[in-house]
This record gives sequence, structure tokens and C-alpha cells, in this order.
Amino acid sequence: MPDSESFYTPNKMYELKVKIKDLDYTNDVTQVVFTSSLSTAYQVVDITFLLDPTDVVIEEIFGGEPIKLAITLFQEQDFPGPRVDVDLLYLSSDFVLTQKNTTTEVQQKDRTYFTVTTLARKAYQTMVSLVNDVFIGTTLNDIISSLANSLGAKLKYDTTGQNTSVIDQVCIPPTTFYKVIKEYNKTDDDIFDGFLDQRFGLFSGTPGVFCQHDNVVHIKNLTGKLNKDQTFTVHQLSGSESKRQMDNIISESLSGTVFYTYSLIETDYVGNSKFADLASDINHIVKPKNTLAALIPQTLTGIARNYSLLYSQKNKKLFIDPAINRVRYYNQDTGYETESTQFESRFGRALSDLSSLSLTLYRNLPVLSLIHVGECVKFKPASIEYIDFEGKYILWNSTIDFQKEGPTWTTTAKIQLIRTNKKK
Repeated sequence: MPDSESFYTPNKMYELKVKIKDLDYTNDVTQVVFTSSLSTAYQVVDITFLLDPTDVVIEEIFGGEPIKLAITLFQEQDFPGPRVDVDLLYLSSDFVLTQKNTTTEVQQKDRTYFTVTTLARKAYQTMVSLVNDVFIGTTLNDIISSLANSLGAKLKYDTTGQNTSVIDQVCIPPTTFYKVIKEYNKTDDDIFDGFLDQRFGLFSGTPGVFCQHDNVVHIKNLTGKLNKDQTFTVHQLSGSESKRQMDNIISESLSGTVFYTYSLIETDYVGNSKFADLASDINHIVKPKNTLAALIPQTLTGIARNYSLLYSQKNKKLFIDPAINRVRYYNQDTGYETESTQFESRFGRALSDLSSLSLTLYRNLPVLSLIHVGECVKFKPASIEYIDFEGKYILWNSTIDFQKEGPTWTTTAKIQLIRTNKKK
């Protein structure tokens, strides 16, 4: 059963509190998995309780009440640091009803694991809200700002490389706010998917759209992020570091801007697959209002180098087999006049994840900075053989796993980093 309140135990990195209907379930929680990804519109949180099924039934833990989660980082004993408060929407659950006695004279407690999948409530409400409006003679930034303001959400819009063209008329169809602004995905059959990005292009570069748990909508130019300083660095250690090197890395890791791992690296490269599907030489047939048609030619190599996530200190080589070179014409999009921004944004996004790295950060580190997907990350392998994988990437996905061990919480995190080129 829940307690009236939980108590702080010293000498721990994190403290997690979970409340439902003003009842404190902190001592009944065994695991919290906090997932942030640019593939979704908002954070997803899975919470595992160890409860008697009777308590679940009696307290009606079926989704009618919000779940409040608080995560506090303790940088020093008794000194609370950054705190994340998330109001969660109960989405689904799974638990087993154990066998009970027919009599209730003796209270029988048979605890079982009870996992609830939740969403960040405010972010969910914002991104699935229906919008519909008409704008005359304005920019995309102004359009999205107006829509966000009408929903009571805050907007953080990257100005680097943004599309600043004044558009004569935009009619926003009745659809969700997320669908209207998200980066265009050509695999989706929804004609309104990424409506503004599809027709006009959010950036001359790769876009990323995400709403944080605090109801701040982030519209990021990932290409621009890659050209700026990293928000944190990940060291992959070889095991042969000197004591001095390790002391320096461990000391830096306490800041939350440096992480280290001994884990294996999962990596892939899908350059030939993407180039074969999209075609190496592409021509867009558009229909400006004053002429019958116009042709906008592009090459995927040029887009990859200028508008995607290519990071290079040595060269800009892409591992593409010339046997797959071909020409393709795209005529399903009317475009906007003779602007090419929408195609730079669209194909820059399509080529952004030709190469990816997935790795796990073990140890109880300050990992709350990992929820800020879409930021620049620097990867530094210690092994000379992997030095070509070094450099900057974009944080696409992070899954932070908080697990209770006795009175304390430990953390691990799995992150996915992406960029266009395999080698720096």
C-alpha cells in the first residue's frame, strides 16, 4: 500500500518520487524507464510497481488519475541538484491477479509486478491538439509561434538556417499540431504528415521536432547543431587508461557533460540502401503560379554534404557504390514557387541517419542531460582502431533506466547517435 510520505535516504545519486491521487507510491516503485526520442512527439515513461493486485483494484489505479513523477539529482549528500517534475498520463498497464482466499478475515499480501506505460501529459495534450487556421503574408516561424501560443505552449525555434521566406498564403488543414510542424516522412501515407515542412521546408538543413515534458516545443536545425559545440562528450574506454586519465574523466563526469563507458558499440551504415531508394540524381518538377512548370535539380551527395548531418575533419567521403547511380524525377509535390528549401529539408532528413552508433552508459551518472534529444554529442573512443568513428553526432534517442537497489536508485542509459558519414 502507498505511504503518506517517503523519506530521503542519504548517500544516493538520485531520488525518485511517484504519487497517484495524492498517495505516495515511492516505496512501491522498483523501476522507471524514461525514453526520449525524435521519432516521437513526447517522452514515454514506463513505471514498474511491486503491489498487491487488491491494492490496484481498491485504489482504482486504472488511468483515471494523473501520475506525478519527480526525479532529483543529488550532487552531494543532502544537497539536491537539478529536478525534473513530470505529470504523466496513464496509457496502459499489465499485471497478474494472484489467487486469493475466499475469506477476508486475514489480510493476505501477495505482491506482483505491475507495469504502467505513461506519456508526458502536457506535451501529449499540446502535440495532439487540433489546429486549423489561415495565414496571409507571413513566415513559418510566425505561423508556428501563433499556433503554439493558441495552445498555451512555449516554443523554442532555432534561428540558424531557418526558412525566412514570406509566404503569401497558408491554409492549415484541420489536423494535429504535431502533424502540422513535424519533419516530413515520405513513408507516411497521411497527406498532412509534416504539412509545413513538406510544402515549404522548416530549414535549409535537417529538422527535428520534439515537445519536452515541460510543454516546451523544440524545433531544431540538426545540421546547425552539428556545427556547434557539443552539449556533452562520451568516452569509450579501452581499459588501458592510466590512473591520471581515469581520475580526470571521472571528475569531469560529475558535471553531467562528460560520460564514459566500456560497453561494446553497435553501429551500422545504410548509404547504398538510401541512395538506391531515393536516386543519386534527383529532379523536382514544381508548378510556380506564373509558369507552367519548373525544374529544380539536386544530387544526394550535395544534399548530404550541405544540408544533412555530415561531420568531417579529413574529407567528405561517402561510401556509395557507383553502380547504384541513377536519375529520378519527383513530380508529386507542387513545391512553393522555385524554392528548394523544402527539398533540402526533406532529403537532408532522409540522409541524416546513414550512420548510427548505439551504446550503453553504465554506472550511476548524472544522466538527466540525456533527455534533450536533438543536441550535439561528441564521441571519443580510446582505441586507435576506432579513431575514425570519433567526432560529433546528433543524439536521436535516449532510454534512461532507473532501478531501485535497496534504498538507493542506480541508473544506466542507452543512447543512439546519428550522422550522415561513417568516418570523420
